[in-house]
Amino acid sequence: MSRPIFWCCVVLGLLGGPVGATAGLRPLRFGVLPLQSPVALARLFIPLCARLAKALHRPIVFATAPDFRRFMARAEKGRYDVVFLNPYLYRRLHGYRAVARIKGVPFIGLLITRRGRHIGPLDPRNLAGRTIAFPDPDAFAATLMVKEYLRSHGVIVDTEMRPVYLRSQDSVILAVARGLVDLGGTWPWSLDQEPAAIRAKVRILARTKPGPEMPIAVRDNLPAATVHALQAALIGLTKSAVGRAILQRMRIPAGFAIATPREYANIPRLLNPCAAPASP
Repeated sequence: MSRPIFWCCVVLGLLGGPVGATAGLRPLRFGVLPLQSPVALARLFIPLCARLAKALHRPIVFATAPDFRRFMARAEKGRYDVVFLNPYLYRRLHGYRAVARIKGVPFIGLLITRRGRHIGPLDPRNLAGRTIAFPDPDAFAATLMVKEYLRSHGVIVDTEMRPVYLRSQDSVILAVARGLVDLGGTWPWSLDQEPAAIRAKVRILARTKPGPEMPIAVRDNLPAATVHALQAALIGLTKSAVGRAILQRMRIPAGFAIATPREYANIPRLLNPCAAPASP
């Protein structure tokens, strides 16, 4: 993809408009939660959308938003036909149902620091007043699961530490690598996307327990035939060289698996072990 066309795709994606639409046909809009910078997401998801469009014989366009809040507002208004988002936000989103999920990528939170920085025990006395970066208050693995992990060690992040929110996983990892913050919350998929030089500057201090893998959900009113075709196309990515190359670039070599809403019913319990299981 040439640079001018690529940047046009990114801008249109941020605005929630069509990327790669075919004249005269209403494309399916594939909304991607802004887990990383728009440029990084576009490089990963535009090739995926193109491959899925070829399989469905229908345009599929990439779209994202500047932040989690605006992404969810657009999703609630039905601006996206298909969404890729975290399990926590999926549980909050009405009018969509999970139909697929990432396969083989553990959905865990990572607590990271700059390599060479001494942190010491993860306890209230040692972490009091330290800065910790998160991508967004509603980032499930990177923020909510990491906060719950620290809470289980007696550390209440919002009252005892100094949390900052930097909008994207990229920004968090870079802030940690440059030593601008003491700690950061992220998850393996985003850390794996970073250049080797950045990853080399980061040390993992702790890993949370795993949660359900990232879902792909569709609007409830999407025709069943379209949903089945989309599921088949996602599952079939591992069966072709082109599909496998796309998955390798996305750092999900095992591809996708079929998912159901029931798999995400107990999300509240992961964040609060005392909570009753949610109804499916």
